[in-house]
Amino acid sequence: MHLYPLSLKALSAGLLAASFMATASANDLPSQEFLAQQGLTVVGPLPAVGGLKAWAAYRDQQPVPIYLMPDGKHWVLGTVIDAQGRDVNGQALQSAVQKPMGEQLWADVQRSQYVPDGKPNAPRTVYVFTDPNCPYCNQLWLEARPWVESGQVQLRHILVGILRPSSEGKAAAILSARSPEQALASHARAHAAAGRGPAAENAGIAAQTKISAAMRQTLANHAAMMSHWGLRATPAMIWKDDKGLVQIRTGMPPGVLEEVMGKK
Repeated sequence: MHLYPLSLKALSAGLLAASFMATASANDLPSQEFLAQQGLTVVGPLPAVGGLKAWAAYRDQQPVPIYLMPDGKHWVLGTVIDAQGRDVNGQALQSAVQKPMGEQLWADVQRSQYVPDGKPNAPRTVYVFTDPNCPYCNQLWLEARPWVESGQVQLRHILVGILRPSSEGKAAAILSARSPEQALASHARAHAAAGRGPAAENAGIAAQTKISAAMRQTLANHAAMMSHWGLRATPAMIWKDDKGLVQIRTGMPPGVLEEVMGKK
């Protein structure tokens, strides 16, 4: 999902909708237990038409509106439309959740046990969920060299072991190496050189056969973070754009590196 910057049009729509807002109190929300079961994070009151009380929330990168019915006992999670079928609160909802959702994701990836690649004072930092057996992850490592070696970007690889049986052992071997950065570099080069056939799984670093409980927990935390944020594929890149807004891209479509890292 692309988190779109707030436009003047969206801001105007939000201010207009605010004139119709009924006061929404946190005491009117469903129980914390219900919200937790639904995986919902509430941001705050949402301007809403129709006299309903509303809140902006998000789940798995998706904005979710919560509406309190007039009886004060029932809630609806869904979209309010007008007679023309238009989502009347969509822009206000996106505007409300974009920044807090992005900042929470940024705080989460900063707490990971990442492998740095590049200068720590680079003007742009890009977090990358990386599986050692992912050919596109290793392709990204190679193709990012111009940005990394010029000092423009520091990559921070958050290793996961989800694609193949050997992925967890390889990720553990990289993180346990004396120099994880060098271990990842050697692995990425060897894996990429082997191509994308059956031989690729045997290329690069050897998988650890005895993984400590602490390391398994670290890799499990990384995988859980991916799942929590709805990131379904590797590589998954997270960075802040020139406006300071958190952005997300998955995979390696043409032109994605210039979008993420800027011009070479």
